[in-house]
Amino acid sequence: MSEAAKIRAVVFAMDGVLIDSEPLLNAAAVAMFKERGLTVRPEDLRPFVGAGDDRYLGEVAQKYNFPLDTASARKRLSELYLELVPSRLEAFPGAVEVVRACKQAGLKIAVASSADRRKTDASLKKIGLPPEEWDAIASAEDRVHPMPGSDRFLEWSQKLGLAPEQCVVIEDTASDVQAAKAAGMRCVAVARRLPAAQFQAADLVRGKIADISLSDLTGPVGAGQAIEVSPPAVLAQSTQAGPWGLWATLGLGLVIAGIYLGSQIALLIPFSFLAVATGQQEILMDRKKLETNGLFVAFMTCGAAPVAVGMSCLFALLRRGTSLSDYLGLKPASGKQLFRWCLALMALAALSDGLTALLGRPLVPHVVEDWYKTAWFPPLLWLAVVVLAPLSEEVFFRGFLFAGISHSPMGGVGAILLTSFLWAVIHIQYDWYGVASIFAAGLLLGYARLKTGSIVPTILMHTLMNLAAMVQVAILTRFASGANY
Repeated sequence: MSEAAKIRAVVFAMDGVLIDSEPLLNAAAVAMFKERGLTVRPEDLRPFVGAGDDRYLGEVAQKYNFPLDTASARKRLSELYLELVPSRLEAFPGAVEVVRACKQAGLKIAVASSADRRKTDASLKKIGLPPEEWDAIASAEDRVHPMPGSDRFLEWSQKLGLAPEQCVVIEDTASDVQAAKAAGMRCVAVARRLPAAQFQAADLVRGKIADISLSDLTGPVGAGQAIEVSPPAVLAQSTQAGPWGLWATLGLGLVIAGIYLGSQIALLIPFSFLAVATGQQEILMDRKKLETNGLFVAFMTCGAAPVAVGMSCLFALLRRGTSLSDYLGLKPASGKQLFRWCLALMALAALSDGLTALLGRPLVPHVVEDWYKTAWFPPLLWLAVVVLAPLSEEVFFRGFLFAGISHSPMGGVGAILLTSFLWAVIHIQYDWYGVASIFAAGLLLGYARLKTGSIVPTILMHTLMNLAAMVQVAILTRFASGANY
C-alpha cells in the first residue's frame, strides 16, 4: 500500500454501529405524536430509520393525513429522546473498545449521525466517548447534500483533511456502503440487522462491531476479498445486551447483601482477638457498645467492603453481552461534570446544615462522634468511612442495583427513588432525621448517576460527604477535649 493511500482515519456511523438509538427514537416519536392527539404504531416509523428527523416524522404524519409543524415536532422529539438517553441508551458491546483502539493506534476518528447535534453529543457522552475525544463530528446540522450520497462522505474526508482513499468507513446500511465506495473510501459493513448479501459493495462484512479488528481497517484489501460475517447465533446474542431484569436485580441484590452480612459475621472471630489485644474485650458482651465502637466499624467495613464490590462485579460480569464498565457505570467523567456535581452537593449540604441548626439538632450524629472517640487507630476509621464505604456502597446501589432498575419499567426516576430508599434504610444507626438526610442525599447522587451515566461523580460526592463529617467530628472532638482541659 502506497503512503498516499495508507489509512489514516476511521469514520463511524453512530446509529446502528456504535449505539442502538432506534428503540429510543421510536418511543420518543410515538410519545410526541400522542401528545399532539395522534396514536401511531412503532412499526409506522421503522421504514424511515436513518432518513433524518424531518422525513422520519413527516412520512408518518403524511400517512395519517395529520397536519404537523415539523420544526416544533422535531424539537419535541429531541427533548423526549434526551430524556430517555441517560437510563436506556447503551453502546453495542465492543463499540467503545474499537473506537479507542483506533485512537490509540494514531488514527483520526470521526463519527457521523443523521441526528441533530444535541442528540449526537448526548449519546456520545452517555457511552463514554464525549465529543471532545473525536477529531470530527457530522450531525444533521452539517448536512449540505441529501442523504445518502457520495458528496456527504467527501465532506467528511475534507473535515479530516485527508483524501477519501485514506479513510475507512464503518456503516450498517447498504445505501451508505454504496455511497462510501462511490466516494472512493474503503468500507466495512456491520450486518447486524440486514442480510450480509445486501453488502456486496463493502470491502468486508462483519456481524457486529466487536468483530472488527485494526487489521480489518488498515490492512491491505485485495480485489474479490471474501465477505465474512458472524454466525446468526452470535448476532442474536449481540442484540440482547443489557442488565439483569428488575426481579433478577433485586434478587441478586439480596444475595449480595446476604454474602456481605455473612462476611461480617465471619469477621467477628478475628475482631474478637483484636478487641482483646487492644484491651476492649468488654464491648464484646454489649451489643450497643459494639455497634458504636469505631474500631469495630472500621474493621468490619475494611473487611466486608471488598466483598460487596467483588460480588457486584461478579454478577454484572455473569450478564453476558455488556461490559463491566457499562453495567456498573464505571465510566470517566469530565472535570467540568465533577465540578458541577460537587457544587450541587455543597448547595445541598448548606441547606441541610441550615435546617439542622434551625431545628437545634447536632450537625454530626452522636454515633459518628462515638466512632471517632473509640477508634483506637483513627487512620483505619478514616480509610473505612472516607474511602471504602463510599466505593462499596456506590458500586452496589448506584452501580449494580441502579442499572437493573433503570432498565426496567420503573425507569430512571424509579431507580433514583428505590436506590435512595434502600441506601437510607441500611443506615439504621442514625435516628429518623439522619435517615431522612441520607435519603435526600441519595436523590442527588441518583440524579447524578442518571444524568452522567457514571458512578465516578457519585463516588466523589459520597466521599466528600463522609470526609466533611469526619473533619467536623475531628474538630468538635478536639475542641471538646481542649475545653475540658
